[in-house]
Parts: sequence; structure tokens; C-alpha cells
Amino acid sequence: MFNRIWKKLTIAFMLVALTPIAYFGYQDLQAAKSSILDEALKEIFLNSVTRSKEIERAFINAHMDIRYLRSIFSVQFLLEAVRDKPEEAGFWKSLVEKEFIRFLSVRRGYSRIGLLDDYGNETLVVFRNGNQIVSLGDMHRRNRLTSSYYVEAAQQGRYGVTAIPMTNIVHPGHDLRRITLVRYATKALDQDSGALGVIYLDLNGSEIYEGLSQTSLERKRSAALVTSKGNFIFNPYVNTGLDAARMKPYSDMRVSYPKAVVSQILSGRSGIISDDPDNLFAYSAVYPEPADKSRFYVVFDVYPKKLFSEKLYEIKKKYILAALGAFGFVIIVAVILSRALTRPINKLIDGVERAGRRELDHRIDIKSGDEIESLAKAYNMMADSLKEYSETLEKKVEERSERIKQVERKLMQAEKLAAIGFLSAGVAHEINNPISIVVTRLELIEKAIEKGDMETVRKDLGVLRSHSARIGRIAGNLLTFSRSGSGEPGQVDLNDIVRVVADLIEYPAKKKGMDIVVDLEPGLPFVWANASGIEQVIYNIAYNAYQASSSGQKIEITTRSAGGGKVKLEIKDRGHGIPKEKVKRVFEPFFTTKEVGQGTGLGLSISYGLVKGFGGSIEVDSDPDTGTVFTVTLDTGSKMLSENNKGLISADV
Repeated sequence: MFNRIWKKLTIAFMLVALTPIAYFGYQDLQAAKSSILDEALKEIFLNSVTRSKEIERAFINAHMDIRYLRSIFSVQFLLEAVRDKPEEAGFWKSLVEKEFIRFLSVRRGYSRIGLLDDYGNETLVVFRNGNQIVSLGDMHRRNRLTSSYYVEAAQQGRYGVTAIPMTNIVHPGHDLRRITLVRYATKALDQDSGALGVIYLDLNGSEIYEGLSQTSLERKRSAALVTSKGNFIFNPYVNTGLDAARMKPYSDMRVSYPKAVVSQILSGRSGIISDDPDNLFAYSAVYPEPADKSRFYVVFDVYPKKLFSEKLYEIKKKYILAALGAFGFVIIVAVILSRALTRPINKLIDGVERAGRRELDHRIDIKSGDEIESLAKAYNMMADSLKEYSETLEKKVEERSERIKQVERKLMQAEKLAAIGFLSAGVAHEINNPISIVVTRLELIEKAIEKGDMETVRKDLGVLRSHSARIGRIAGNLLTFSRSGSGEPGQVDLNDIVRVVADLIEYPAKKKGMDIVVDLEPGLPFVWANASGIEQVIYNIAYNAYQASSSGQKIEITTRSAGGGKVKLEIKDRGHGIPKEKVKRVFEPFFTTKEVGQGTGLGLSISYGLVKGFGGSIEVDSDPDTGTVFTVTLDTGSKMLSENNKGLISADV
């Protein structure tokens, strides 16, 4: 009902308010088109003329710069030395080379300076090579007597300068700033104005590119540059979408625009074209050498007529504002009329949303005397039931979680007790030997004392001390392994824990004819773990390796730093391995590849949970032919302390 009422009221008021606005807006748009056309023509004409003047300024500067280079005394002395005193040419050449390099390092708009003697031989050429300015080597210099720029420069008057276009076309995608555009050449004169040779200066496209492409608040449009033949030197329209479908494959404006338009643009004059059905054009010719009218470039701007809609923005804005005003008025009236209906519905919506956010104490108070009030009462009853159920459910979840933790602790303790039972047999056997030796030595000491043989007593006391220490170490290792320890992780010495577990499992391993090989990295950083837990992990994996191995095989336990605040523990055996299809399941609870009665299937599952709890990872790689490798990766204690401190600092901030 709400949606139907809203739509009907909105449509009715919009028809009344927007019809006259649409009519008068249309009249305004029609009246503005002619003035917009004039503004567009003015904009593109000023753009083309302004940018052509900037390019012309670059050409004029090139004229001035080559005259400056020609006037350098060391240039004159170099050419005179080449002609008259070759033995002095090297000195003057080094001076001129430094001057040319200094000039190019300051003036980024030029790419090359060349100096030729009166026979056309290249005496010195300095040019840009990437970000460096280098001099052309002797082996690469050539005679340019027949080159067009040398011939034309030689034909000039004493102070005349010739401009030779070096690039007839620049294809889309090529960087104009790295391309030589025009070569300016003039005679190099001696003090009597006699010709000594030719000097030339190459103008690259960097300043031309800036003059054509840079935009600002005053100049919002770029412009194109073509040669007198119609080939593009700079084409900003290829990737803008103005005429991309036709212009992108081409570099010739004669392919892209009508013949009459191209002929007028390439006339060597300045002007505008407004009678083309698709575009407005403005163009302005610019001459590298004002005295030579046969060589010129044309700066032109294209304004697609389909973009007139953008220039109508201000008028459209007024029209849109009026329409928005009417639309807003319609909305206000519709809201006022429908508010009485929508208010209780909004309350219901808010109540349901708050229930979704688990704000179950919230109740909806609606006194409308209709079905909506009944719906609100039904919602309140539902909220009461949900609150009661939620409280009961949370309590059950807490109880179940605590029960699961207790079961996990019991399982871990059962695994450890089973391990202690297995290890005790080996430990008892290992202790019996030194105890027998102790008893025997005590009897010998007693006899030696009776004889007064104190030297024998001292030797036997040393033996007693050694075997007593061995008994203490074995018992201590078993005691250390059997302790429950703190449940909280901290910094522990992984190497010490490996030694304890390796010593304990070494006794049954020797009895089985196996070797335990331990390779511990010296100075290994402490790891972030719980000592009792990591002992359990090492034992579980090592015990599996023990069960999988046969007499004559060995178990290798290795520790090493892995970089990035990580430490790796690797336990490798040469046993029968795990089938490929079962490797992914080894960490599942109650999954085992052993025979019935040989394992519970919980050892690796518990180990996996312990390592994950320490923030580490455990991986397995097994092959039935080569054995199994378990790799445990743990964070170093210093890394975890650093991260914890950062977290505390962030929380304080």
C-alpha cells in the first residue's frame, strides 16, 4: 500500500510541476545553441593561434641559440686550427666540446650540436644519449659535404640560417620529446667574416610537445601539429576518443578528414572552418624559417559538434535545478501525506533491524489500534522468546566449550602418560647399567679402604661420580618430559627441548638397532611456544618415525633459522612412508596408518593443534620409497614479543 500511494502522489505532482519547466527549458536550449557555436569557434581559434605562437617562440629561440653558438670564440679558433694548425686542434676541440656539453645540459630542448669544417668533415658532434651527453667518436664521424643541411647552410649569406625538417611523420605511440624535429644550420665565420665551416643545432620535440599538450585553467584544450604535407607530428586525438575509430590506425590527416578541410588547413594561413557536418576546425601556420615559405607546420584544433551538449552545461544546470526543486516539492508533499501511514511501519522496520543486531531488549511501542499494533505485540513476544533462548544457548556453548577443553587436556595427558610408559622401559634399562657399575665400584672401594689403597679409592670415586651424573641426567630428562608445565606460550629454547626428547627416545631406538642423529643450529633464537607442548609435538613425531623405521635406519632431527623471525624444526626418517592418498589425512583425529593396537590416531592431531596454538605451522612430505619428513615452523620469541608490544601500543593510542 505504501509503495502504491507514494508512486501515485509522486507522478501526479511531477506532471504538474515539471511540464512548464520542460517547455521553457527547451526554448532556452534552442536559443543558446547559436551563441555556443560562436564561443566554441573562438575557443579553438585562440587555442590554435596561442599554441602556434609558443612553437614559433621555440623556433625563434633556436635561431638565437645557433647564432650564439656560432659566435663563441673557441668555435672559430677550433675551425681555424683544423685548417691551419692541426697540432692545436685538440686543445680547442676540448674547450668547444665542454661548451657544447654545458649548453645541452642547460637547454633540454636540443638534442645535438655539430661542427663541420669547410670540406664538410665532422669536426665535433655532441649529442644526447639517454640521460647522458656524449661526443661522437672519431671512428663514427663522416664527411657531410653533400648533406642537404650543409649545402643549404653554405648557400646562405654570411649571417643566414637554414631550417631543415628532420622528421616528416611521428606515428602514434612514439614520444615526440625524444625525436629531432628541425635542424638549424649556419656558416661558422672567422674574424673577417670568411666561412670556416658549418655549425648546426638540432631542435627536439620537447618544447613543441609542451606547447601543444600542456593544459591549464585558461587553456583547457591541447592541439595537433602536422607538416605541410598533412603528416601528423603530434596527434592528441588518437587516444581521447574524439575520433579514435578513424585516426588511431593512421598518421595522415588526409585519411581522417575531408579533402576540402585538409586543403584549407594546409594552405599556410590561419583560419576557421565551421561548415563541416561533424567538426569545427581552427588552424594556424608556423614557419621554422620565416624567410622560407615552402616549409611550415600547422597547429590545428578540432571540436566535435557532438560535444556541444557539454558546452550547454550551465543552461542544463539551471534546468536540472528547477526540475530538482519541483521534484523536492513533490517529495515533501508526498511525505507529509503519507507520514501517518509510514511511521508505524518504520518503527517495525527499526525493531526488526535492532533484533538482527541482537538488541533483544528493545520493544516496539505502537498504539494505532489496528493490525500494525497487533503485529508489534507479536514482535515483542518473539523478542522475549529469542532473548530467553539466546541466554540459554550462550550458557550451553560456554559449558560445551569448557567440556571440550577438559577432554583435550585429558587426551594430551593420556598421550603423555603413554609416552612415559614407553620411555620408562628404555630408561630403566639404561639406568640399570650405571647402577650395576656403581654397586660394583662401591664394593671395590670398600676393599681398597681395608687395604689402605687410597689411589684406587680416588679412581673409583671418579667413576661413581660419572655414572651418578649419567643416572641423574636420564632421570632428569624423564622428569622434564613428564611435567605438565604452564599452558601459556613464551620464549623457550628449542635446542634444549630437542636434546631432552632425543636423549629419551635414543634408548629404545638403540635397542631396535636405530640411530638418532641430532643437528642443532648453534645460537638458535628462542621460539614462541609452551615447553611442555613442544616436547609433546617433538615426541609424537619422533615416536611415529621410530615405529615406521627398521633396524639399521636412522631418525634425523634438525633445527635451523629460516629468516623473517621464523625457526624450522625438521624430523626425518627412512621408514616405509605414508601412501600419497593418505598424507592429507594424517592430522585428522583418530586417523592412523598403523595396525590395530599400535596407535590411537590422536598424536599428530594433538601436535597439529599445539603448533597452530603457538602461531606456527606443521607440514608433512612422505613417500613410501624414501620415508617421511615433518617440518614444524615457529615464530621466534623476539618477533612475537615485538608484535605483542605493537598491539599494546596501538590499543593505548
